[in-house]
Amino acid sequence: MRESLVNASPEHLERYGYAEVISDSLTTFYAPDGDALASPGFLATHCLRPVESQDEGTVGLGFEPKPGRTLVDIEGVLWIDTVEVGPRELEFQYTSLRPFLRRHLEPALRAHFMSRDPRTRFHPIEIDEAEFGGVLRFERITRGRWLIREWSIRRPVLTQKYLWRVNHGTTVWPRAYPLTTSGEVLALHRPSDIDWFEDSRTASQPRCRVPTKECRPRARFGAGVEGGTVP
Repeated sequence: MRESLVNASPEHLERYGYAEVISDSLTTFYAPDGDALASPGFLATHCLRPVESQDEGTVGLGFEPKPGRTLVDIEGVLWIDTVEVGPRELEFQYTSLRPFLRRHLEPALRAHFMSRDPRTRFHPIEIDEAEFGGVLRFERITRGRWLIREWSIRRPVLTQKYLWRVNHGTTVWPRAYPLTTSGEVLALHRPSDIDWFEDSRTASQPRCRVPTKECRPRARFGAGVEGGTVP
């Protein structure tokens, strides 16, 4: 499979999961790719199951983390085209988000409010893990080779509501809000040509071009998205 998303190595994902902390308020969430799904580490840390499809030309392979895995991970379904004999679409959700947010992002939020009002009370983080995940769509580019053609990722951002009362101090209700990032590969060219990449974040500048040795547009998911190409 050709690379179209910047991703951590399968070994990194197995050991550290699909999210990592960059700073007190910045995190990076990774999306699964072909290398990750086919790696021995993924098979060792996930349970697989068949999933029925309403489309006769498609079969589903469901996956979920094995019990006891507490890192941020993924669960979902890989839909396989039985005619092309290859991946068609991957739907996934992030798991174990609440402990990750409490451990890495909530302390900075608490410090911010406590510095202003030591009486501040915090409610548990409100989060619906079903809101966070993504969809990857694949396209065959040559015999036996596929590319992630389109992607849409919903990652959590910690927001809050708060109420201040004279006699009671401040009360904070943290909530995980989904921030969506999406992208699409516009065209593929020979190695000597120019690759095109589009990121929905930059609607005013929908295309950027960089000469590369291979046709591998990419996007990195953090507080924002960095679009470009692999040199």
